[in-house]
Amino acid sequence: MCGNSVHTFVSTEDLLSLMTNSNYKILDLRDYSKFQKGHITGSIHIDDSIFVEQDEDGVNVIPDCKKIANYLKQKGINNEDVLVLVDDVFNLNCSIAAWTLHYFCFRNVILLDGAFSKWEKENNELSIEEIQLEPGNLTLNQQDDSILISKDEIILNIKSEDFIFVDNRSEYAILLDQQGGNIPGAVHFWYLDLFEEYPDYFIIKKNEDLAEEMKVREIKKDKTIIVYCESAPQSALVYLALKEMGYPDVRLYLAGYDEWRLKCGYL
Repeated sequence: MCGNSVHTFVSTEDLLSLMTNSNYKILDLRDYSKFQKGHITGSIHIDDSIFVEQDEDGVNVIPDCKKIANYLKQKGINNEDVLVLVDDVFNLNCSIAAWTLHYFCFRNVILLDGAFSKWEKENNELSIEEIQLEPGNLTLNQQDDSILISKDEIILNIKSEDFIFVDNRSEYAILLDQQGGNIPGAVHFWYLDLFEEYPDYFIIKKNEDLAEEMKVREIKKDKTIIVYCESAPQSALVYLALKEMGYPDVRLYLAGYDEWRLKCGYL
């Protein structure tokens, strides 16, 4: 285990004041074509696919640690940096990137609340200049298995009162699933219910408002919380929000319902 304290989101207002701090690196995970048309000044484009790897069945698995570390080092990332991740609207690329970095025990990762859409709507500074940094010293040589769960571990604990399984897919997606259903006993919490909606962007609800939603669903802090969706990005975002709220034991089913449907649908 690599430590339990997680600060997840930074507002556009706070980011404006942090941009002069050289230890804060803004990583833009949007499509490169969008990055070229305009990005937050000083940000570095990152190919989000570096954080995703799949097996022969198309199921998510832990990506190559050395590959990620080498890629980010070449982008100028250092061990002491704080990484501010930026995406389009819902920060899904950022969420799986952040979870993956947590898994490899790099915790200095925050997501821009409201994403690029809020930054742009507020007419904050944009640039088309692409900066080049000297290679960094980032090392990723540990892993935190306490934030990951496998299907076999789920099967062993599926009837345990100490575990709460939380399905983050939409009700529509669950109903349309060709084989139907979810992990037996799972509670439903759609990942979009994390957000407060504005005309041009979404921001994460306040912790006290989310706490009420968790209370209604009986998602309790003294339980082991397992989050899952089809693959991982939506649930990675829920993982981050729950950690921000102080949930001590939250684990991502990285392979998600993609795997469960294939191998455990009989349960």
